[in-house]
Amino acid sequence: MAVMEFKIIRAEPQDWRTFVELRLHYLRTEPAAYGSTYAREVGFGAELWQERLAANWSFLAYPADDPDAAPAGTATGLWLGDGDMLVVAMYVAPAHRRAGCAHRLLDRIAQVARYQGGRRLLLDVTDLESPAGRCYTRYGFSETGSRRPMDRDPTLTEIRLAFDLSC
Repeated sequence: MAVMEFKIIRAEPQDWRTFVELRLHYLRTEPAAYGSTYAREVGFGAELWQERLAANWSFLAYPADDPDAAPAGTATGLWLGDGDMLVVAMYVAPAHRRAGCAHRLLDRIAQVARYQGGRRLLLDVTDLESPAGRCYTRYGFSETGSRRPMDRDPTLTEIRLAFDLSC
């Protein structure tokens, strides 16, 4: 697929419905890729979602040429301390994969982290040969050597990757 332009916006508390619709969609359709589950999150109320969006750096990606389109993807950055920002809840709709959407979302999180003095982006992936794993490697993430069983499914091993923000 050819690279496309995407408009990346911060998901604010008032965007909670759009964010939740996308999050529940990917938890339902691609459950093995995430540490949480559809069953766990479907019952969360508006107030919790609004609090999460206010407290974290969540972004939504939209195709730049279609302002009325549904979101093409999302990603969230969580501060861990010591200059590390953890990238979680990364998702790109199948129709927009390999079009640059994931990299634009990562660019935006990296921008925020750098602005706030961050040293690294971190993320966890269960399969380096999966499309997501290959995407992160192409972006410049590398293995940290940390591996652990996934809390939700201990048969899966989470591999911690890091991206140096000084580059």
